[in-house]
Amino acid sequence: MLRKGVRTSLRDRRAARLAEAREGATFASGVTTTFTPARAEAWFRLERRPLVIALLGDRAAEDIGVWAAHAQSVLNAELFIGHALAAHVDPGLPRAVVASPNPAVPELAALWEWVHREWRRHDLLLLDAAQPLPDPAAVIQLQHAAHEYHHDREIGIVVPAFEYEGTRVSGYDIERPSAAVVPAMGGRDYGQHRIPRYVLTAPMHGMYVTAEALDRVDIAERHLAGLSLDDQAGRIVRQAWAGHVRTLCLADTAFPVTRLPQPVLGAEQRRWQLERRVCAADGRPRLIFVLNATSVSGGIRVVFEQANGLAERGYDVEIWSLESDPDWFDLRVPVQRYRTYEDLLLALRHVDAIKVATWWETGEIVWLASVSHGVPVFLVQEFETWFYPDDPVARAAVVAGYRREFLTVTQAGYQQQELAEVGVTARLLPIGYDEHVFRPLPEVHRDADTVLALGRSFFQKNFEMTRRAWERLGERRPTLLLFGSEPGLVSDDRARYVVRPSDAEVNELYNRATLFVQTSRHEGFGLPVLEAMAAGCPVITTDSHGNRDFCEGGSNCIIVPQDDDAALADAMRRLLDDPEECERLRLGGWETARRHPWGVVLEETVAFYRQVQAESATA
Repeated sequence: MLRKGVRTSLRDRRAARLAEAREGATFASGVTTTFTPARAEAWFRLERRPLVIALLGDRAAEDIGVWAAHAQSVLNAELFIGHALAAHVDPGLPRAVVASPNPAVPELAALWEWVHREWRRHDLLLLDAAQPLPDPAAVIQLQHAAHEYHHDREIGIVVPAFEYEGTRVSGYDIERPSAAVVPAMGGRDYGQHRIPRYVLTAPMHGMYVTAEALDRVDIAERHLAGLSLDDQAGRIVRQAWAGHVRTLCLADTAFPVTRLPQPVLGAEQRRWQLERRVCAADGRPRLIFVLNATSVSGGIRVVFEQANGLAERGYDVEIWSLESDPDWFDLRVPVQRYRTYEDLLLALRHVDAIKVATWWETGEIVWLASVSHGVPVFLVQEFETWFYPDDPVARAAVVAGYRREFLTVTQAGYQQQELAEVGVTARLLPIGYDEHVFRPLPEVHRDADTVLALGRSFFQKNFEMTRRAWERLGERRPTLLLFGSEPGLVSDDRARYVVRPSDAEVNELYNRATLFVQTSRHEGFGLPVLEAMAAGCPVITTDSHGNRDFCEGGSNCIIVPQDDDAALADAMRRLLDDPEECERLRLGGWETARRHPWGVVLEETVAFYRQVQAESATA
């Protein structure tokens, strides 16, 4: 301390304590699970923000005096007793102020004014005395998150989760398009109900408001007149968001409740949520697709195809991304590049548009950017927990981002069901292939002994199954023709790799090969299979979930069991030896592909966005 000085020593000590307490994960979107009880305790020992605890309601569930004595010994707190509760409280309770009744002023408006007058620079905690009162350690966790969760201090209100009859309720969603307030609870458990999440409304019990938010949030008596305490709290949350003051549900901190509050939206809050402008200055509907990248990817290709198709049909379309224009796709809409998600969010939240999240981390950004302007849509191309088989925290964060405030669309029935299992209703919008590129080429001779496959090492593609089955064919193994960006996957004189071919070159490969094999463990859709069918190439594949909507074993392809190398080797040999069977599957696949070109499926996409525009204008 003598060498560093008091201030530096305390700073280093604080940093060391917080580092010791830190655990969990932080994601690029800002979602973090590092706000643990240990970290909150370490922070509180050094920070201890002054606090006013307001006990409200018209009855007490327990001895307030005992609880207050314990809470005030732990917390740096003053006590405020609502006037309706005063008859149930010991009048000699130390360090307590009892409100004077004034029926002309809503209770929370009067409380706001009293705190400003008597205890300015104090935070405020609202508690319903009819509920079980919380452990002070839980209050410390709320205080810690209120002051430290967001680096730019945009959070001003933090609320807890509720434990109700053995179930955790991690805040409330406002379901589109009904505007019903729905508890975030239940469904298939990925751990999502313990992930911190922002909320657009909340009941009064457990609401923690920082002193800065008390100063910034515009609360007039007229906003709260005639409302219950819970509805007053919900209106405060709405007013806070209007001033870019966020409300966070610290979902891993739960208050037990004997009655689950059920917030409702008043008329003004319903209009705030549902009536949105989504058109550009020239009157065209405006769409902004938010991407984390513009590099080569099947999912990104789908976004680009939709963007081009919607622009051709009269929409004002842009891509906002952390990367600039692609050099591998003929994208005919502008790309706005941002350095970080935070920069993108700050620009996007003032824009009137339909804003489309395309990856789970962009979901958080699009949701925050649509709180007051525009309509949030989530294009879920794959239930993205599949990307994190060994990371339960990431899987929980993914699912926590699939919210009812989004209008959610997906491209296959399998992930539509996965979303339904976590309480999200998704509309099915199929994707397609470019019929101008992927087509039969009569001038190209089809080989009699060539197996084509996508050469990727990504675990979901399970290319190793293809390689093992091909090697089982021994001296009769055909030429293995691979394409992609990972040459060197197979070292064999009968294997050849085409590096980064263009779409036209890939189509020529489909036309040249005897058959196409894809053995993915999981796909959101399985577009290469459909492209191969469109080019007239017979297909052998596995059940990869997303391909169930268009792959019919024995009719337009052969489906082999996952990781059954012998079955795959046998299927390859049978097709290589049976030109008539190849021709039958080729015709079946081509008939299937005829139903899925972009020119056809984009009409359903346009109809969906027209509906979004109409409902936003007439809500």
